[in-house]
Amino acid sequence: MTQRVRRKFTSSTFCVDGYVCKVFIEPVEKYTSNFYIWSAGFAIGKSKRQINDWYKRRKNKRARSLQGKISGKRGIKVIRRGFQEILKMRWLIEPGDALSGVCRSAKTEKEFNAFYRWAKKHPEIIINYLNKEFIWYRPPFPNDPVRKHFKIIPLTPSNKLISTTGSSYYDCFLVRPKVEGNSLSMAQITDLLSPVLATAPFEETPT
Repeated sequence: MTQRVRRKFTSSTFCVDGYVCKVFIEPVEKYTSNFYIWSAGFAIGKSKRQINDWYKRRKNKRARSLQGKISGKRGIKVIRRGFQEILKMRWLIEPGDALSGVCRSAKTEKEFNAFYRWAKKHPEIIINYLNKEFIWYRPPFPNDPVRKHFKIIPLTPSNKLISTTGSSYYDCFLVRPKVEGNSLSMAQITDLLSPVLATAPFEETPT
């Protein structure tokens, strides 16, 4: 029996110095085969109602007043917490899916620079400087040869904030042979898995 994967909107709300912050991710569309693009969003406001009105694009004063301002040390503190929350929530998407975050606040350049400060510590995150976009793919990549021979079992690392480069890539999933009883030696498994470490990250930019 094929397991049905449910991809749905999810969010996380927290407070920083009296401000209400909300991080949300939602599936947008397929970008290749059975893999999906997820949109990641981050909003800062005075109340949950204000943020929800902004998200639903309601034409009222509450929604219009949410400008995503980033200023002073408080702004950097909020961005850091928001980025960490996105890193935790990324494990909710399916292996091979892409998580895309685009800076769209009133001060796009300032917002982009603030997120870039933390994103550059994660080499696996693809940065589109032109569109002010950050893209992350949950391992294994869609083009990883391991998918031809194995069923992929999602695995969430104990440290959700880790970079998924190098050997940490393999802490993100388990594998099981597609053909039952088709036992492979550890050397054969290693040969199938190793090419991804010698290649660049998957770079098919979602559109």
